[in-house]
Amino acid sequence: MGAGRLIVVLDGASSVLPYDFQLVGALVTAGRTVRFCGSRTTYNGALLDAMRRLPGVAVDAAGISGTVASRWRGALAYLGLLLRVLWHGSHAELVNLQFSVAWPLEWLLLAPLRGKLVLTLHNAVPHGHGEGPHAPTARLARLAHRIIFVSVATRDDFLRRYGDFFRGKATLLPHGLLPVAPCLHPTPPELAAVPRALVFWGNVKSYKGVELFEALAHSPAVSARGLALQVVGRWDGLAGLQQRLRELGVGVTDRYLAGDELLALFAQPVVFLLPYRQASQSGALYTLLHHGAVFVCSDAGDLGAFLRRFGLDGLILREHGAQAVLDCLDWLASHREQVADGLRRAQAELDWARLLATHADAYAPVKAQ
Repeated sequence: MGAGRLIVVLDGASSVLPYDFQLVGALVTAGRTVRFCGSRTTYNGALLDAMRRLPGVAVDAAGISGTVASRWRGALAYLGLLLRVLWHGSHAELVNLQFSVAWPLEWLLLAPLRGKLVLTLHNAVPHGHGEGPHAPTARLARLAHRIIFVSVATRDDFLRRYGDFFRGKATLLPHGLLPVAPCLHPTPPELAAVPRALVFWGNVKSYKGVELFEALAHSPAVSARGLALQVVGRWDGLAGLQQRLRELGVGVTDRYLAGDELLALFAQPVVFLLPYRQASQSGALYTLLHHGAVFVCSDAGDLGAFLRRFGLDGLILREHGAQAVLDCLDWLASHREQVADGLRRAQAELDWARLLATHADAYAPVKAQ
């Protein structure tokens, strides 16, 4: 493994492992060697196995994730992993912290690597933090030599919260396609003449606006169109809302779906709803896009900007209500070719190798100080 071209990618709890896998694959395609340092998990081990099979990639996986270890065992395992990062990072070109797990340990043990430390920010602050800056994120951002943002919305939100001091460190590598399993080619979009259902797919959290399905279930106009309603994905609380939706006849699946189940869901003649109240960007969007699914989004964070970029403005929810959803469906019905063309262009532009080539400064070698 050529140390001079080595990049160490650290995602301690494997919090964004689907993203990590695509990034590592693109870096290898660009001629870099990679050591990925993360955690084993109970739900996406296939990605770690597939990453190990990539040429020029080494994987260090410890028991850190809460799905495989207690809090204290995970903390000790993370300490050991950080020490390995410190060792390998001393010989590497760049060290990329993808997702923070324990900022005091990271701040202390990554400090000797600060001249080559690249921090990727998926969100300006943790979800639910509020309007101000997040002090641990600010500390890591000051430590880093470069900050990579995965969307313009995240970058602009960060600079608004933390100030222009960080603008000189900021660079952009837009989020790319996310297949549900390694090495699946993008599926060309095929738009059903009449969708059978409206579906939310993803982890159900308070900021994702799933209460919209309560309004849809109460709407006579939605009922008149014969549209089934489904919410699919693991719920994080919100038991009261889940119970109300079940009572209203909304199909609720409260669990993670296996890869074959997801592929079957994406192949159905349905329209997906991403009615987020708040967002930076959405991994669900890039998975739906990869698999040729059609989706309607709220105008939050990068979601609305994405649709506008590809001429799909009519799929942006004007408000959080049933009529806004029906207006989007009507626009879709009268612009099917425009939608298919926009989704095809988005699939092509958001190929990871293309993104990394276009935004080569994100992982460019650090110039000698």
